[in-house]
Amino acid sequence: MIRVCVCTSNEASGEPRAPRHATAIAEFDRDYKVVFIDSIPFGVEQRSLKEFEDQPNIIWQRHRYPSRSTSLIRLTLHRLLHHLCRVYFRITGRLLAAAVSARIAGLERELLAAECDIYIAHNIDTLMPAWKVAAKRQALLIFDSMEFHSDMGDGQDATERNLVRRIESAVLPHCSLVLASSDEIADALVEAYGIPRPLPLYNVPPRVAKLPAKVRTGLALYWRNAVVGFGQRGLEEALLALKELPEDVVLHLQGRMPSDRGKALRERIADLHLEKRVVFHNPYRPEDAVQEAAPHHVGLCLERPGIRNHELTVSNKLFDYHMAGLAIIASDLPPLRSVLTRSGGGLLFAPGSSIDLAAKIGLLYGNRQLLRRYACSAREFALSIGNRKVEMAKFTTAFRDVCAQYMP
Repeated sequence: MIRVCVCTSNEASGEPRAPRHATAIAEFDRDYKVVFIDSIPFGVEQRSLKEFEDQPNIIWQRHRYPSRSTSLIRLTLHRLLHHLCRVYFRITGRLLAAAVSARIAGLERELLAAECDIYIAHNIDTLMPAWKVAAKRQALLIFDSMEFHSDMGDGQDATERNLVRRIESAVLPHCSLVLASSDEIADALVEAYGIPRPLPLYNVPPRVAKLPAKVRTGLALYWRNAVVGFGQRGLEEALLALKELPEDVVLHLQGRMPSDRGKALRERIADLHLEKRVVFHNPYRPEDAVQEAAPHHVGLCLERPGIRNHELTVSNKLFDYHMAGLAIIASDLPPLRSVLTRSGGGLLFAPGSSIDLAAKIGLLYGNRQLLRRYACSAREFALSIGNRKVEMAKFTTAFRDVCAQYMP
């Protein structure tokens, strides 16, 4: 029996990749016991995960960390440790795991207690703890680079960028396998660190056989994000474009509200006199993403340039839009262009240009035959290529090859 630890610094229900990797390993060979460790604040109730149902060889454990509402004193101590470790890094250049994140204190101990032969780390803050434990146990290490972690844009300062580069430079060459969320990230990691080319695995949904009916009137635009607010995801461009379009073009927004509960966004909408043309939807569950998108006509991926992560990654919403049968309008950035060129599922616009975005939306508004053609192409691509079954077959093949090479 080979024990595999799949770990993430997110909660399982909000983590798009770690649960599917754990499930794929559990399903393809019953000789593998999977220890799945996700992260959740103290006092928060564990939510069920459909993917783990009827999986007897997955052991689900939780790494707990303090939050403001459950353990303020412990949270303060963790943040102080995090700050001191960053100061220590700036002065000495030495790496300590707590410098990456305040929430991973104790994770290394839990990974070691899992006593696994293979560790699969997700998110940059789990990479150092997993590396140290794998070295102690002479275990294999796999890392999933879902983002280009050393240039994430919003909220990432120079210290964190340098810290991430140092960690990746030290650890990635020791990984038996590196995964990436796009071809472009895979190539960038090779260029940056001289490692063997990572395996690109896109954040695609499972096949969905039946979809709800479309909105019957006007043109329903759909923009989704973890947080509905301004920033690098292009929502401002969508509002400005909407202002130039006919009255029956409506923008639907879905995701969590930001810390101001949407005050700045609603004020901007009011300034543009768009109150009746912007519809807010409650946050979606990841397993419902395709069904939530499907009633709309056009899916928007509006990432701005200037941040390498946005210029290299493909948001999972792009693939959800495909499975949902939406025509797509996306920023003309290399990874988004690559996917839309393959799928034939939509149009590209000049990133950051609300004028060009309005023109592309207007084209679909005035040509419903073209709209339907893009929607059908998107759906066909999703069912044949852009789905989880296809991507997980690539993952299990690579995983099996790694195991055969190092553990004959």
